[in-house]
Amino acid sequence: MSLSEKCLDYLSPLNGETKIVDCPMVSSNDKRQTQPTLDNMFAVDFSCLIDDSVLCDKVEKVFVTAGKFITATLNLKAVVSVDAQFLNFCTTYGYCDKGKTTLGSAGPARLLPYQGPTDDKVRLYPQALYKQMNLPEHPQFKKNEILAMFNSNVSYWFEGDPLPMPKRRVDILYVVVHELIHGLGFSTAWNNNVGEALIPLIGPSFTTPTSTPEGFPVAANGQFLESIFDKYIILLPSGKPLTSITDELNKFPINMEMQETEFINSFIASPQFPFSQEVYKSAITQGAMSFRLTKDDDFILETSIVPFAQGSSIAHADLQTYLSTSDFLMMFTYPPRSTLGQMMSKAGSANTTGPIGPKLRLLFEILGYEVKKDYVPPVILSSYKDDGNDSFSIIKEIVGKSIRRIEDAILSISDFQQLLRIRDPSNARRIMFEAYVLNIFKHGGNFEIKCLQGTENKEQQLTILEFKEYKYMNSRKPVKI
Repeated sequence: MSLSEKCLDYLSPLNGETKIVDCPMVSSNDKRQTQPTLDNMFAVDFSCLIDDSVLCDKVEKVFVTAGKFITATLNLKAVVSVDAQFLNFCTTYGYCDKGKTTLGSAGPARLLPYQGPTDDKVRLYPQALYKQMNLPEHPQFKKNEILAMFNSNVSYWFEGDPLPMPKRRVDILYVVVHELIHGLGFSTAWNNNVGEALIPLIGPSFTTPTSTPEGFPVAANGQFLESIFDKYIILLPSGKPLTSITDELNKFPINMEMQETEFINSFIASPQFPFSQEVYKSAITQGAMSFRLTKDDDFILETSIVPFAQGSSIAHADLQTYLSTSDFLMMFTYPPRSTLGQMMSKAGSANTTGPIGPKLRLLFEILGYEVKKDYVPPVILSSYKDDGNDSFSIIKEIVGKSIRRIEDAILSISDFQQLLRIRDPSNARRIMFEAYVLNIFKHGGNFEIKCLQGTENKEQQLTILEFKEYKYMNSRKPVKI
């Protein structure tokens, strides 16, 4: 079965806007990029749109390090070209809400249809992955594989800057590696375009002819399209494949010439709409969706944000599950006062898997990338750690020596008051955040108010208030990466 020669281009990773474009089949003869180096298979077209040449140079060098980290994990057969912009999201796009800081956003520059050999379904593949298949003929490629934007209106920390990292700083290397992973295919086609219901992208019916044998045009048929990433998503605890719901939705006839309001009204009235509502409910229920790795192993996806947040929900790893593990990289929010080197050191992955943890490695292999058997750190990152000052050691000191994991602790108000008395504010605030994420409180969510009662030390009060602000930002208005 031949596919129609259409692809979907992302116009901006910030808003998820797409455009259907012509992409005729061509013979493989891609000579767009210069030869890569063995330790970095990424070529970056970097545009710095701020008036600070020193900062621009520092940011551009970060992409080299990020490319080396990913190349150390993936055995890329073709260069991955990145269109990267560094600009002020506030002045350029109006993203000025200080309670909702978007650090960066990235995705595949082009999605190409490919009919999988296992189930004959047409799905959308990120161009970076499609290139790795090295097919003799393929839909015409776009200039770049990944489209990425990074917010200059953020105080960044760079490798080599003093440690510990000051509060409200962000390790830009962490952000760049995270976003490039999205561009390689850690992304979903599902979104809430119809209220409290989710649907995949809408595009042309790739297997439907556009004309009859006599040459007469046929109706502009469309269909719901899922990405290759979506193929492996299941609903929990049932194990129901998300792709089976896509099949149900595709019983709804789509005319690509329909106006948006006409489509929405018609779809809401259809028997397929309840399936979309079912997916939405799962997408806002913690632990209700996962990427199936094996029959016995899942990569839990982020479904705890209410309401559904485009770009954050589903397309990230579950924060509560992976905060303290080697699969921390794809959490939707930035961990406070933590550099990439510190996160790897804390997880014990600096020399084993690096920033791309074991579950993420397996996920990439399932998508179709070749994963290197052995990981050799391309760069040794600095890491600041005082003996006995990691969260687990401090919590053990407070609640007793019997616990074996931080998740086993149950913390009371008096425990946190003790924490504030014996530890410096930066450690106290970090541990309060981790305890909040891991849900190991003995009391309710407003515990910080009780901590304030009877606390006269101004520095301790500031620590509690800063945590309260951070908790609010991360539960209602995420610091998105």
